[in-house]
Amino acid sequence: MKQLQTRNSFIVSKALKNFVFAAVLTAAAAQLAHTADSMIVGHIVGPDAVSAINLVLPLVEVLNCMGFLICFGANAMCAQAIGSGDKKRVAKVFSSTILTVMTLGLAVSLAICLFSYQIVDIMSDEPRLDQMAYDYIHTYAMGGWLQMLSYGLCLFAATDGRPRMVTRAVVLGALGNGLADVLFIWLLDMGVKGAAIGSLTMFVVNVLFLANYLRRSSSYRLAWPGKDFFSIFGHNIREGAPVTLSNSLMAVTIMLLNHIVLTYLGADGLFLWSVCLQMLLLTYVFIDGLIESLFAVGGILVGERDLRGLQILVRQALIIICSLVAVVIVLMYIPGLVGMLFGVTDPALSAELDRVLRIFALMLIPFAVSQILLNAYQLVGHQVASAVTATLQTVFMVVMVWVVAEVEGIELWWGFAIGCMLVLLSQLLFTFVSSRMARGEVSSLTLIPQTNKGYTFDRSVTYQPDDVYAALNEMDAFLKSTVADHSVRFEVNLCCEELMTNIASFTTSRVASHSFDVHICVNDEGIYVTIKDAGRPFDPIRAGKMADANIGTKEHEHLGLRLVTNIIPDITYKYMYGQNTVFIYRKSPSA
Repeated sequence: MKQLQTRNSFIVSKALKNFVFAAVLTAAAAQLAHTADSMIVGHIVGPDAVSAINLVLPLVEVLNCMGFLICFGANAMCAQAIGSGDKKRVAKVFSSTILTVMTLGLAVSLAICLFSYQIVDIMSDEPRLDQMAYDYIHTYAMGGWLQMLSYGLCLFAATDGRPRMVTRAVVLGALGNGLADVLFIWLLDMGVKGAAIGSLTMFVVNVLFLANYLRRSSSYRLAWPGKDFFSIFGHNIREGAPVTLSNSLMAVTIMLLNHIVLTYLGADGLFLWSVCLQMLLLTYVFIDGLIESLFAVGGILVGERDLRGLQILVRQALIIICSLVAVVIVLMYIPGLVGMLFGVTDPALSAELDRVLRIFALMLIPFAVSQILLNAYQLVGHQVASAVTATLQTVFMVVMVWVVAEVEGIELWWGFAIGCMLVLLSQLLFTFVSSRMARGEVSSLTLIPQTNKGYTFDRSVTYQPDDVYAALNEMDAFLKSTVADHSVRFEVNLCCEELMTNIASFTTSRVASHSFDVHICVNDEGIYVTIKDAGRPFDPIRAGKMADANIGTKEHEHLGLRLVTNIIPDITYKYMYGQNTVFIYRKSPSA
């Protein structure tokens, strides 16, 4: 294995930050819409309404889990197919997923509607909350399939390089939710039913907005999957299972913790836990945004066979999540702020809530780091490790809360922090042992392989001509050291020279002080080249094809790019995450 790596983090970090800002804003808008429902009913209907919604929240999580199961794996598959330029695969995966969501989503929504009373009986031990819990979940379930469809469309649009488009859709949906809340909860006095209608309004707006975009200008096309439907469905389930398990266990965790808190602290304690849960869900906004970023940007990197980029991506994600969660913790330490938001007027209850929140806050950073790591495991194919970690989170948290509640003189709130710390320590120990057993071939933190199968060239190149030519000389020496055919090496060298000098020549002052990335992977199948820069959008393939038609004009200066498109037909371009990405595949003559 030959690895040549002189890569910095600028391009990968820019892609992550470009995506994660929109993804977090999207998740924040969606979560705040749900939290706003709780705040509004808390102020208008009372604290019992907040507790009632919290009781049936696990069922809402079930609908989320169904969306995860069907769409998350499909999104990862589409990301890899986009990264490798396989348009037919993208169309089949997308179409199969939409078909599955529509049929399965409608069936699940109908089942919840039919058995709402029985479900509430199972979840509630407090008769005074039963009717409100039923009203909320029965109304919500009527449009539960829209939640699943909205989630899937958001994922697909974001992975296609349009995370800001998703943000606009969700912000519009959140505004629709707010207006519906005012109308149905306040003006029409529909209570928790109005809160459920408000949430469904958000999903309707999301679906209409994104369906229009995907229909007009995206990488996705509807195509009958035929006999591939079942294989794609099976692959979606396998890829989505660890994330679905994690979210399903979150629903189970909430339900079990509801029971423990009700048993030991009663209805007032359940209200305190409901507010803590909203803070946890606010934290999960950031986690969810980063997870979507990991699977979208990371899926593209996997498709490009860029393991070094993947390592940079996960490291940056861990830094970002700790910074974002710290913001939530600061909010929880401001006296009276959270209680005021949830309609707490009793000074004694407000003081108790502040005290509880400060204990509960200790769990948030270890919980967030653990979530990012378990999804990093899945991204590189360690589904079992991901699933085991997700299971441990539920077991440790529930068991520790119950054990601490049984101990005299210690409040159950400390059990949350203890449980999360034990999970994170278990992960660190497991990955360290796994790395030692693999003799350093995988990361001791994330389980990401350290090397590709074959030969790898990784380099960040500044926009200075001297560095571009130095990189080209290093690339030539690297290709000569590989098993690639001489004629293939020559063609790839020629194309890379034209593309890289073109990037350096037409850069803007805004990015000239930074660098662009060149990644090459050579194996028995052929040569894979990815070139990424953060300059203005520029399609070298289109410019090359138009060069002859523009003789005598300024565009004729791109005549050299015409040579690139003629030499290597398997070349694709896409502007995504604020970057130009050119992917070249040159098949080995012997493959």
